[in-house]
Amino acid sequence: MQSHSTTILLGIIIIIFVLTQTTVGSKKCAGNGLDLKYVWGDAMTDSPDCIGPNNMQYPSAAITRSFKNLWGGNSRTARSHNNQRINDPESTRKTLLHNYQISKGEVTISNTRNSRSYSSKETCGSPARLCKTRYNTTAPMYGVSLTSGQPVTIVQKFPDLLQQVVFEVCESKSCDVIRGECTQTYVPYLFLVIPLGPVTLTGQDYVLVESGCVCKPKNSSPSSNNSPETPLVPNLS
Repeated sequence: MQSHSTTILLGIIIIIFVLTQTTVGSKKCAGNGLDLKYVWGDAMTDSPDCIGPNNMQYPSAAITRSFKNLWGGNSRTARSHNNQRINDPESTRKTLLHNYQISKGEVTISNTRNSRSYSSKETCGSPARLCKTRYNTTAPMYGVSLTSGQPVTIVQKFPDLLQQVVFEVCESKSCDVIRGECTQTYVPYLFLVIPLGPVTLTGQDYVLVESGCVCKPKNSSPSSNNSPETPLVPNLS
């Protein structure tokens, strides 16, 4: 009886050791050092088994199984029937950034009969931007739910579902033209997510992503009509 108990205990110790070694061997979902406030990790750069904010590996294997069950086998079946070409994620990233530049007015579009050309927009002596920013794309692996305030796992699986977004963060604390403070703004993105914890169902949820920087003049009286820059969600960074 004692020998049987010892065997069981030894088995438990081995399992714990293996799990610990697996976790230790994986790196944190660092997101290429982006250091965003409400999202972590980047599926474009991080390992598919990186460690999330819950100190658990990203559930890439479980996500793969879910997609196989969804399409009844090969996750590429739906696209193979239509002979659709799979876009490279880096090409998608460049397209997102280029279209974002156009939306910000930093690039002009010249249409001709056979082609479309792009060029940097002339500023015509306009003043510099009040707050310096930088923008890029990311495919976040974890985020903070805007509805519950709790961490969620964002589903990322190339090529079936790669949820890339554009973010823009403040790089300056004070305004260049007006005496004031630069304040980070956020925009909610709708992601397909898996709530962290003993929940197997997936769903959609909003997660905040950095969207720009505004100059808030010093000594300005607060307006009741202005909404707060950031919703009341916990800072888990």
